[in-house]
Amino acid sequence: MAITSKFSIMCDELRVENNGKLFIIGMYSPDMSVPQLPFVLPTLTFVFWLECDRPGSYQFNARLAHLESGAVITQAMGGFGINATRPGAVGLLPIRLMGLRFSQAGAHTFSLQFQGEQEIQHHFQLILNVPAMPMLGNPPGQGFPIR
Repeated sequence: MAITSKFSIMCDELRVENNGKLFIIGMYSPDMSVPQLPFVLPTLTFVFWLECDRPGSYQFNARLAHLESGAVITQAMGGFGINATRPGAVGLLPIRLMGLRFSQAGAHTFSLQFQGEQEIQHHFQLILNVPAMPMLGNPPGQGFPIR
């Protein structure tokens, strides 16, 4: 058995319309910036387009971690099924995580492990991007002269 990832995306949410089209909400491309740390993200979804050499049901373990420190943000487990009748069958695997607390900027990885298979990873940078504070009024020396 060989499960491989054709591509992956990270977004806030993935929905499927009634005609089968995918509706991707808040796609990160490829990194995520936050205004402060720690930062709590209500939802984060990783979507994997997987290819398998045979149809079946497969169990997986997943982990989101800060790469440098190894700190685990969350872990998950679940199942995935491919119901095709030919080799090279493809399937979409969205994994929705909720209430994530990020404490560190830098490289992060979301890893997906199927038993007996090579780990599939999605890498991204978490960037601290503190917005500039708007100035109220005029800075000293820049105002209108008082008469």
